[in-house]
Amino acid sequence: MREQLVKLEDVNADLLELVRTSVEMSLASIEGDEDLIPVLNIKTTMIVLQADSLDEARQAVQNVLDSSSVEHGVLLYNDYATIEGGLRARALLAEAYERDKDMCLRFAQYYRPSKRAGFLNRAQPLERIGELIFMPACSNDCA
Repeated sequence: MREQLVKLEDVNADLLELVRTSVEMSLASIEGDEDLIPVLNIKTTMIVLQADSLDEARQAVQNVLDSSSVEHGVLLYNDYATIEGGLRARALLAEAYERDKDMCLRFAQYYRPSKRAGFLNRAQPLERIGELIFMPACSNDCA
């Protein structure tokens, strides 16, 4: 991929809407502090990617875009991240791809996992930390 700085205002509106929808659906599906198996959202369906690594999952996304009429895809997975003040939090990461474009855009939504009720503790729902963040990296940074 060639390197180019990507600005959020230059991103296709349909792709941004797919990112927002994908993040909402993924957050709703997370229970507790579980790892989210990499998922590809292609607007009409979500595909669970049985991959051993993120590189394999990214290659699967590229294969779907190259071998179909799908215009946009969003790869979703979660990980831990360190945010302001050294706080360690979960992050839902969304990598957005566009057919025939040499780019991948990365977004992050930090959150605190939900907790089940326990002795002396109330149940707590998943809590977002801040807003969905566009990570303005170079277009080839996802690979």
